[in-house]
Amino acid sequence: MNVDLCFVMDCTGSMAKHIQGAKDCILKVVEHMENMNPKIKIWVGFCGYRDHCDSDRLQTLDFTTMYNDFKSYLYNNVPATGGGDTPEDVLGGLHEAITKMTWKNSIRIILHVCDAPPHGLRFTNLSDTYPGGDPLGLTAESVLQEMKDKNISYFFGKITNDTEGMIRVFREIIGHFEVFDLKNEESVLQEMKDKNISYFFGKITNDTEGMIRVFREIIGHFEVFDLKNEGKPDRLVSKFFDATRSAILTAVTLRE
Repeated sequence: MNVDLCFVMDCTGSMAKHIQGAKDCILKVVEHMENMNPKIKIWVGFCGYRDHCDSDRLQTLDFTTMYNDFKSYLYNNVPATGGGDTPEDVLGGLHEAITKMTWKNSIRIILHVCDAPPHGLRFTNLSDTYPGGDPLGLTAESVLQEMKDKNISYFFGKITNDTEGMIRVFREIIGHFEVFDLKNEESVLQEMKDKNISYFFGKITNDTEGMIRVFREIIGHFEVFDLKNEGKPDRLVSKFFDATRSAILTAVTLRE
């Protein structure tokens, strides 16, 4: 059973840690799936997008089973850079993945990861250079219909609440799809600051010292209570692993 798995990712500056998460999870996912079900063969591909103001707006790596080459490509050729206003060229990125990748296996998956919505007031009220929508004329309806026509299953990795409008519009067009929580500590703590929530921490082991240091770098000093025992913060790569594994298993199950 062959699976086409395409990571579609916002590659602007705020996405550095999530691009790293995709880089680090892919070999783990492949190894896990091969051990769990050796009949599943995963072909991985990548489509990155930025915004219309960027010279390197779109970039793709076609499907391959050379997983180390895939990982090397992400490490060496996918910097987190660019972006103008808050919305990004989401529709252009999805359109590129749907139309330019070589989809050939019966199980087809897009795992889309981003922290910003597409251009257009229907998706967001954030500052937008193109409030009327995609400047090249793409619409969510046309792009998602292309995806449906090619029998591609769509899954979304959510990082911020800025994509809530996009999720709602996409679900109105293609129906329900699974959304994975891929928030990292910066986005979570920024949401906390935006809501004026005071943060206190109960420390159980010294394993959380690094987390405390990082959190304080982001939100400043907070009180730490000594509660002694256990606990480690989630790792972003683990979230990527769980999301990717779940997407593959769901798509496989739907086709069986």
